[in-house]
Amino acid sequence: MRNSTAKKTIKPRKRKNKSTKRIHVSRTSSVPKTLRILGVKAGLAASKKRHPSSKSIQDVHAEFTSWYFQSVTKPLPYGQVRQIAEAYQHAFYLKKKSTNLPILLPLTHSAAAVVSASDEEETLGAVLHELSRLPLQEIIVVLNGCSDNSYAVAREYPLVTIIYEPERVGHDVGRAIGAQMTTADTVLFTDGDIVISAEQLAPFLYAVDTGVDMALNDLCSYLPSFANQDTVTRLKSYLNSVLNRRDLGASSLISVPHALSKKCIQTIGYSSLVVPPLAQTTAIQKGCTVEVAASVDVITKNRRRLGNVGKGNSVEQMIIGDHAEALSSLLSTLHAEAEAKTEASLLSRVEVARWRNAK
Repeated sequence: MRNSTAKKTIKPRKRKNKSTKRIHVSRTSSVPKTLRILGVKAGLAASKKRHPSSKSIQDVHAEFTSWYFQSVTKPLPYGQVRQIAEAYQHAFYLKKKSTNLPILLPLTHSAAAVVSASDEEETLGAVLHELSRLPLQEIIVVLNGCSDNSYAVAREYPLVTIIYEPERVGHDVGRAIGAQMTTADTVLFTDGDIVISAEQLAPFLYAVDTGVDMALNDLCSYLPSFANQDTVTRLKSYLNSVLNRRDLGASSLISVPHALSKKCIQTIGYSSLVVPPLAQTTAIQKGCTVEVAASVDVITKNRRRLGNVGKGNSVEQMIIGDHAEALSSLLSTLHAEAEAKTEASLLSRVEVARWRNAK
């Protein structure tokens, strides 16, 4: 039983310096609570200068980002960044979480999104709504083989640039086209048939902005045991194992959402994005930083189509072929490297023999 003692009233200490406090972040310090408090104060101060309704989302992002980098001197884990951003956001808008509020994300580089869609009028609007809550400079929507109202839906969003392909070229080709069209430093990829909240998409942008070249979706927690996995899932794990990246599990560039740095895309080549396993293999071989950024369930949300249902369906066969191409490329590279090492070794032995037999 608790003691019912009277609480002492403690007067708050007055601060002489009312300027923004600059926090030095370390791994062991309990900084997040302090920064959350500062985030609330900064959000309230920003809302008093000008009413939130008179500010564009871009202005709010700019003000938050400016304050954030003045207050934080070292990178924080994404979870702590979200807490700080939410504190600022709630104080600025004077309301709790809302699906209409922008996601405040401190990015140092420009970011864009590429959406591949094919007859997705029922979900495309919701997908673009979530993307419009992120600090993106543009959203590239690649409509391939659409015969529905997707074009009209996409035109309702000001940040959207539409690329129309009359024939159905597939999601992978659409992503490659969209990636080549944007000039942003970070490119986020998603599909028009799966609605993913802005809160779930933000970690992928943050991961690339802070140094990751290829940020993948971690699906491990949504997968069954190995005995019950399908062929495609096992191939994803096998390819990562051959690449000495068992830590990635079944994470693959096949699954959305994922994000890539422009530098990574240029390193592996735009055309390689047409074959996602090959693009991932090339990125790892060329030294790009490939990591999982977050875990988003896209397995249960995946739209059922005629070509992706049932064992041995056409989509499964295509993905198996893509993995075969990636493995073939990897084995060819490893074979060439092994031959080069063997040739160098033989040459050195010839030189040693020549020196040994010299008179």
